[in-house]
Amino acid sequence: MIVDTKEISARIKLGSMFVVLVLVALVVLDLIYSWVPSHILEYVCIALFVFFEAFLFIKKFNYINYNSDGFKIILKYTSLGMLSAGNFKLEIPKKDLVNVELQKSILGMRKMIVIYVRTPNGVAKFKPVSVSILSQDELTGMMDDLDSIKR
Repeated sequence: MIVDTKEISARIKLGSMFVVLVLVALVVLDLIYSWVPSHILEYVCIALFVFFEAFLFIKKFNYINYNSDGFKIILKYTSLGMLSAGNFKLEIPKKDLVNVELQKSILGMRKMIVIYVRTPNGVAKFKPVSVSILSQDELTGMMDDLDSIKR
């Protein structure tokens, strides 16, 4: 099974940059031309920016590329946050997959998967990966695929 969220990830990243650009342009133009007295427009734009970024922070969107067609399960993910960086990749041999958990937090808004893998020293637990960007059908398909692989 292959899951790739390239299109929705691009929309989220470009949308976030567009919102920031529009809000900054509004604030700068209002400061130059004084459209609204007592700087209410600036306060509203700052509040909108804070709420928008708080929503993105709570959801913790990641670009997800999942592939389980070969001998390994490959999960690539990259954070879509404004100041976060890093590309991460998990390559897990199918025979070593022990368990997969789906965790929901922050009122069910953030969905995370935790993967357990068999190693020579015992069972290892990977850090949770946010899969909030996936639709319900994609998430169900991915979890069913991982459940069918685990031993």
